[in-house]
This record gives sequence, C-alpha cells and structure tokens, in this order.
Amino acid sequence: MTHDAPRSPNKRNEHMTRRTQLCRTESVTADRGHDPSTVSVVLPCAAKFVLLALCFLATTGCRSLRPSDGEGLFARKDLLNTDNIRGPLERAFYEEEDPLQQGQKFSAAGRKQVELARKQFDDRDYRAAAASYKKIADKYAESSIGEEAWFRIGECHFAMKEYPKAQDAYDKLFESYPSTKHVAQASQRMFAIARTWLEVADPETHSQIKTVSDAKVIDDDQPTANANKGLTARYGLLPNFLDETRPLFDTKGRALNALKAIWLNDPTGPLADDALMLTASYHLRQRDFIEADRYFEILRDEYPDSPHLEKAFVLGAHVKQMSYQGPYYDGTALVAAENLKERSLSLFPGSEDRQQIKTDLNQIHLENAQRKWKDVELWQKKGNSVSVAIACRGVIEEFPQTRYADRARQELRRIDPRSVSHLPGMSDFLSSLPSSTARPAAGPESSEPTSDRPVKSVGLRRFLPFGS
Repeated sequence: MTHDAPRSPNKRNEHMTRRTQLCRTESVTADRGHDPSTVSVVLPCAAKFVLLALCFLATTGCRSLRPSDGEGLFARKDLLNTDNIRGPLERAFYEEEDPLQQGQKFSAAGRKQVELARKQFDDRDYRAAAASYKKIADKYAESSIGEEAWFRIGECHFAMKEYPKAQDAYDKLFESYPSTKHVAQASQRMFAIARTWLEVADPETHSQIKTVSDAKVIDDDQPTANANKGLTARYGLLPNFLDETRPLFDTKGRALNALKAIWLNDPTGPLADDALMLTASYHLRQRDFIEADRYFEILRDEYPDSPHLEKAFVLGAHVKQMSYQGPYYDGTALVAAENLKERSLSLFPGSEDRQQIKTDLNQIHLENAQRKWKDVELWQKKGNSVSVAIACRGVIEEFPQTRYADRARQELRRIDPRSVSHLPGMSDFLSSLPSSTARPAAGPESSEPTSDRPVKSVGLRRFLPFGS
C-alpha cells in the first residue's frame, strides 16, 4: 500500500484556490442556465474571428476601401467600368444612337410627341415646333431629349428672327446642360445675335472684332445689322414694343450678355476670343476705358495664341493711358500703359502701329514729368525751399529735355545757395547749371504742349471700332 507524498502548504493553497474558483463558476452558470463549457469556448472563438478579420485586412490592404482603384472588395467590373461613359465631344465623334431609339425612358406617347416635334422642325413649321419642344423640355428635363428640346427651341426662334427668345433658350441650354453637345452651334447663334444688336454688319472690316475662325460664323440666314433702329436701340431705358428682333429693354446690354455666354460656356471654342474682342471694342467705343481694359486684359492673359493678341496689347495700352486722370490722381494706370507699350514694341516688331506706340511713349514721358513737377509746386505752396530744391533736382535729372526741367532750373536759380549748401552734392549741382535758360538739344519731347493740361494718348481715333 502506497501513500501519497505529503503536500507542501503552498501546493495545498493553490489546489484550494482552484476548487473555489471552479465552484463559483459552476454556481454562476447554474444560475444563468448555461453550460460552463460554453464560456471557455465562446471567448476563444470571438478572439479568433477578430484576429482573422485583421489578417484579412492586412493582406488585402487599404485599397479594398477605395473602389476607384479597381481593387479589393469593390472591384466589380459592372460598377467601375467607364467604357460606356462619354463626354459631349466623344459622343459627337462616335455619333451615339438616338436616345429616343434606345427607348428605355420613353412611352409610346412620348415617342410620338418627340417624332411630331422633329417633323414640324424639319418641315420648317417653327411656331408649332417651338410649342411642341417646350412641352418636351418640361417633361424630359433630365433626359438628353430635354437638351435637344432647348436647342431646337432656340433654333426655331432664331429662324423666326425672334432673337430675344432665341437667346433665352440658348441661355437655358447652357444653364441646364453645361456640357451640352450643341455648344458650338449655340455659340455661333449667340455671336450672330450680338453682332446684330451691336449694329456690326461685317466684323471682318474692323480689325478689332475680326473673327479668327476661317469658317463662316453662321449659315446663309445670318442676321444683318440695321444701323437705324430708332431711339429704343440706342437708349436702353426706352421700351421697344414694335421690333421683335430686339428685346423690350437694353438691347446693347443683352448683346453683351450673349457675348459673355460664349466665352464662359465655350472658352476653348473658336469664337471665345472673338467675343472678348468684340466686348472690349464696344466698351472702347463707349469710352468706358476701365471696362475695356478689363476685357483686353482677359484676352491677353487667357488667349496668348489669338490673332487678336496684337490689338489687345495696343488697344489695351491705349485704354490704360486714357483712364489716367491726371497728375493729381494715382499713376498706376500710367505705369501699366507704359509697360504695355514697351512690351508691344518688343513682341510685335513688325506692327503697323509701331510709330504710334513710340509717339504715345513720348506722351507718357511728358505725363510723368508733369507728375514730378507737381511735387515742386506742392513744396512751393508750403514755403519749404529745401524740399523745393530737392524736387527740382529730381525733375532735371529724370526729365532733362522737357519744359518742366527748364522751370526747375529757373526755380533753383532763385533759391539762396546757402540755404541748401548742407545738402550732399547740391552745391556742385547748382554750379553745373547752365547760365542761360536755353533748353538742351531738342529731343523727342520737343513737340510737347505748352499748357498744363494732362497729356493724353493721341492719334488712336482710327482704332475706335464701328466708326465713332
């Protein structure tokens, strides 16, 4: 008979502890009606599931959450395939099937309605076609049939010479369908309407608005300008009740809106820079130099390859110079005009306007001298002889061949040399002045005016479009 070896106190305590814990577990599970083995099995299974999920995400990577990569959980070809997605230009190239023939969203009544409108348009029954297409546009606004409807509405009104309604239809087309495939045709129509309302019969006779596209702007039914449309065409506040070819109010303003719609909705089209040039030239004609400058600047910045670029520089410099208000105002416009004219000489050495640009640069030189002389007059009014001497010296050094330099020399001779002897180099400068008031050899400014009125750009009347 064998006996177990006596247990140590520590072993006995551990054994008693495990029995106590087991009893507590059995009592708890008995109270809850569960098998105690369930607890020991469920917890490890949950941990294994979490671990497997983490391993799966680690192996697949974060790309599984980005369906645009075409990988992972969302890599389904039917969701991510873009082969059937085409832009308006690509649709035009491939000549997509007529949406009406696809027949997915159109009932028999809808098909009949669209076919009737198309037949009316083909038969040149534009009044009836416009009414039919208006109903279609309201009913199928979310379909390409709605896009076709608004374009055809504009075409109908254009054919009937109801140009304000045509412009409204094209504006609605651009607003509702920004990527419309009819953008080129609609832009041509809008340009023709603007030319009519601005009374430009043949833009190619005016270099400022000559169309850069060699193709015809519009078909043979292109509207022509009528320069004698009465007071309502010239004064926008007077209502127009008799002429359906013009809007009720503000014919010129509506024409500018039509041009704006072209370069905003079709900025890469062949008429975008033409529309900008025509807009800038109109403001130049109205002597609204600030607005003209804004559009010339857009043309220079956004269309550096445009055939209008040379005129955008020449006329842009002209309007900047004309917007200069005089020596008592800010000279930023004058500086900008000088920079543009110098760039014009550099960029266009063969320009026919080269001599005119040089003449204008001489005028700008006189205007800068005039601004400098106003500083002398300011210090004269304040009675500060030292500041007068400094300002006179600046006029002589910067503009030696102008009459303002002669005035500065005369003023310096009246100043007591002892009052300015403390100024560095002033004594030597005074001693170097000629004894007589004779001017130096005549320079390019010898033809300067004798009055103190602000000098303006000259000889550019021939640039004004439409004949002013």
